[in-house]
Amino acid sequence: MPAIILFAVAITAAPLMPPPSPLAGLEGCWQVRGEVEGKPMSATARGSRKLGGRYLLLELQGSNNNDSHDTAIIMADAGPGQLTGWWMDRFGGPGSAAGTGSVEADGFSISYAYPSARFVNRFRRVGLGWDWRIDARPGGGKASLFARYTLRPARCPARFGVF
Repeated sequence: MPAIILFAVAITAAPLMPPPSPLAGLEGCWQVRGEVEGKPMSATARGSRKLGGRYLLLELQGSNNNDSHDTAIIMADAGPGQLTGWWMDRFGGPGSAAGTGSVEADGFSISYAYPSARFVNRFRRVGLGWDWRIDARPGGGKASLFARYTLRPARCPARFGVF
C-alpha cells in the first residue's frame, strides 16, 4: 500500500510542462503580403536567433527603399508560456514600444501599449506559414483591425536587414 501512495504523490507533484515556444517557428525567411489600415502592402521578413539564441529578431523589409513598413521586433520567452517583445519601426522612438504576451494553442499574442492605443499582435500557425493580425484597441474602446498579414516560406535574399 505505501508504494501506491508514493506513486500518487509523485504524479501530483510533477510540474506541468509549459507549451513549447512558438518563436522557433518564425526562424527563416518569409514572403509577407497583407494590408495596413486597408492599404495593401508586401515585404520580406526574416526571423533569426540573437544573443545565444535567447531572442528572436523578426525583421520586415518593405518592397521599396522608402517603405514605411520596415520593422524590427525582438521577442523572447519570459517564463512558462509567457513572452516579451520590443517593437521598432521607421517612425523612430515614438514608434517603439515594449510588449508582453503569451503562448496559445495555435500560436501566440503580444500586446504593445502606445499612448493612442494598445496594439494586440496575434500570430497563428497556418500550414507552413503564419497569419498575423494586429488589432488596435484605443483606451478602453472596442478593438478594430489595424493590419493583417500572411507569412509564407521564402528564399532569403542575399542582402537583407532593416538595421
